[in-house]
Amino acid sequence: MKTSWYKLMLAGLFVYATLFVGLRSRPMDFEVYYRAAERLRAGGDLYRSGTEGAFSYPPFAAWPCVSLTLVSLRTAQWLWAVLQGLSLVLVLHFAARLSRCAWKPLTPLQRRWCFAAVALMSVRHLNAPLESSQTDLMITAMCLGGVLWLQEDRTRPWAGVPIAAAVGMKAAPLLFLLFLSRWKQWRAVLVLVVAVVALNVFPSIQFPSVTGRLHALQWLDIMARPAVQAGPAADRMGVWRADEEYNQSLGGLLSRLFIKGCYSADALLVRLEPRSMKMIFVVSVLGLMACAMFVRRGRWYGLSAPPLTPTGYDAAVVMALILLFSPKTSKAHYCSMLLPILLLTARAVRTPKHWASILWFIVAIAIGLLTKGVVGSKPCNILMDYGYLVWFALFALTYLLFQRAPEESTTPTR
Repeated sequence: MKTSWYKLMLAGLFVYATLFVGLRSRPMDFEVYYRAAERLRAGGDLYRSGTEGAFSYPPFAAWPCVSLTLVSLRTAQWLWAVLQGLSLVLVLHFAARLSRCAWKPLTPLQRRWCFAAVALMSVRHLNAPLESSQTDLMITAMCLGGVLWLQEDRTRPWAGVPIAAAVGMKAAPLLFLLFLSRWKQWRAVLVLVVAVVALNVFPSIQFPSVTGRLHALQWLDIMARPAVQAGPAADRMGVWRADEEYNQSLGGLLSRLFIKGCYSADALLVRLEPRSMKMIFVVSVLGLMACAMFVRRGRWYGLSAPPLTPTGYDAAVVMALILLFSPKTSKAHYCSMLLPILLLTARAVRTPKHWASILWFIVAIAIGLLTKGVVGSKPCNILMDYGYLVWFALFALTYLLFQRAPEESTTPTR
């Protein structure tokens, strides 16, 4: 995809993203990162537990913004906008390269239909992190870049570094550690582990806390451990909450189905004790993980299989699982669904009469059009209450795992 129109499209999107973020009257989530970076630089309390808008990410997430605190918030917002624009371009470019096996066999006309459908399905999810000035585009770019690096030369272990940087900004991409182990990419696993520890310890070395504790340990105490212990009923601000309003993660959906919906004091399906709901969540996670780790493109992938060079399909599976397993998932996080959408849409365009292709077009295009401006605020909120984005991610994950692509070899690449 080195044609002039492709480069012009990326340049246009870079300008759009930069202006969209830079011209916003309030930087929203970026202000949280900016204030956290100020506290980090001053050696203060990075995690202000119990306050609205508290910083809840690993310490490395604040470190890149330290240099931005040297200028005013407004100027920093424009610099952040440039990073957002660059991240959007990288996400699109990396997704296009990882999905080459799906769209390259298409005819020029089929490609036009494919990319038009992908734009319709994913534009609102790519725009969501720009609206809130979140880091999701950056995290997605780092994850996809790491997998692409590993795909092009698996002898290099440094593919774990960009993934480690993504983990340093949000913990959910740590799921890649399990899959790198499953693919038997041991060098990348080692680099990922070392880099994650180093990146999250380094801010405390450069900017020691007045408490004398590592920020990473403070994050584990204040954010990670209580979230695991309290589960969906976590009641402290700054702790991940599965029952957060319209949380589009698997835990958020189960909380609304079995504990309490957003519109009523009762569960949407049937009310269960939190312990029972938690058991359903654990079983669901284990079942999805088993399928993802032992089923590949519709075939069994056993423990004795040779080392695997991951394809775009493998990366798409992990990205979908990250969304589902995150304690808290918003619409902005669904920008990482671009790769699954591109892969599955290209396949559907090649086999338009297949029942799965027809179902994909109906569901994915409907998801793309389900905005408050189209269907209205209340219907859209009700659909979010019932987790329509979660069901969409589950549908895409099932399609990725169990639909064979006849043009691909199912033999793992050495």
